[in-house]
Amino acid sequence: MQKYFWPVFLPILYLAFSLPLFLRVYATAPTVIDEEFHLRQGLHFCNKRFDVWDPKITTFPGLYLVSLILIPLGACTELGLRCISLAAATVNIIVLYKIRRRLLGGAYGQLAALDAIIVGALPPLYFFSHLYYTDTLSLTTVLLFYYYWHKESHLQAAVYAAASVLVRQTNVVWVAMCFGIMALDVLSGNYARAKGIKRQQVELLNPKVLWSILTAYRLLGRSIWQILRKGCYYLIIILPFVFFVFLNGSIVIGDKRAHEATLHLPQIFYFSLFALIFGVSNTLHELRPTLRCLSREKLIVLFLFGIGMLTVKWNTLVHPYLLADNRHYIFYIWNRFYGRYEWFKYAMVPIYVFALALLHSGLQHMRTSFKLMFWIATVLVLCFQRLLELRYFLIPFVLYRLHTQPLVKRRWAEWLELGCYVALNAFTFYIFLTKEIAWKDYKEPQRIIW
Repeated sequence: MQKYFWPVFLPILYLAFSLPLFLRVYATAPTVIDEEFHLRQGLHFCNKRFDVWDPKITTFPGLYLVSLILIPLGACTELGLRCISLAAATVNIIVLYKIRRRLLGGAYGQLAALDAIIVGALPPLYFFSHLYYTDTLSLTTVLLFYYYWHKESHLQAAVYAAASVLVRQTNVVWVAMCFGIMALDVLSGNYARAKGIKRQQVELLNPKVLWSILTAYRLLGRSIWQILRKGCYYLIIILPFVFFVFLNGSIVIGDKRAHEATLHLPQIFYFSLFALIFGVSNTLHELRPTLRCLSREKLIVLFLFGIGMLTVKWNTLVHPYLLADNRHYIFYIWNRFYGRYEWFKYAMVPIYVFALALLHSGLQHMRTSFKLMFWIATVLVLCFQRLLELRYFLIPFVLYRLHTQPLVKRRWAEWLELGCYVALNAFTFYIFLTKEIAWKDYKEPQRIIW
């Protein structure tokens, strides 16, 4: 009974408290910042004007193609387009529950339901669920892909993987991540059977084990065949995309100048800080183990401090958009702390090291293939973007949060996390609904968002 109860109850609950706020946001501000481009393009597609394309838009047209479902409903309006994000957010709640329940085990339906609501209420994610941006639908397609990939329904997973790339190009990295996990699992599984040991005992990062796998030609050949057979659907997505990037000269379309690929390693520091703050339950659960680990590994900690200091000194980049747009919270954080005090960015390095150690501790229970590919994928998604934008952190954080290890018998940390989210959402929407900013280029008042 519980198996069917939560997938029905959770979206109803989510819509019950979101719909009134959704309508209030629309009544207050029918267009918010970059929605100007997205809404206009969405209306073009909704009205079958497929030959019109705004050069300011940098993503594939997945969001606008999905908007075609509004045509038979007679809902090709700004409000109708925004409803797509709300509908996607509602679907997210269901898929989050299904993934979390699968990861925790079928006996933990209530905990999976609680975590689904918590992740759905993640303040930056929840806010953009009320606007016509690509973020919510992008997460929906990635979650659906990941759910079916985890079930090893690879054809269905590949359909959603292709859809995720069509919504946002960088999602190809998450497809590659899952392909990589699968490939490493096949290699370690075959090696374990050949050696007569359990797969968990295979140390993939051990050079001797790697060399043993690479020089066992029969094992390697059999593994490659299995990987190609299981992962061919994903390669059909990944390889053409690589060819597209080669021909296009960039991962983005449209305004390439503003989104040039640039090595920006401090992005991983900013992400760790984001996860430290918003991953309240994981922060509390892993606090003691992380402190114990840091106290034992003093030399490694000092080395990381040094690397962090050098990275901050030589690779801190500031995109012009970050300094120019006072409609985002990150503008105020940067200008009042990072930009004002030169010492501040260095003083944050110990916190970055702690936050990264905390994130590492939160995944210690996962197999090596997942940990390795997750961190590679996160670096690829974040560390080649000059612009510091909290929305870019959403998918890696959600995937991370879904795999954290809870204290099953004590859930106070999860309830505290939800309480923090609700309070922060209330504050965010209060600022959005009451604070107005005048811009010369716009007649309508502008508002502050994430």
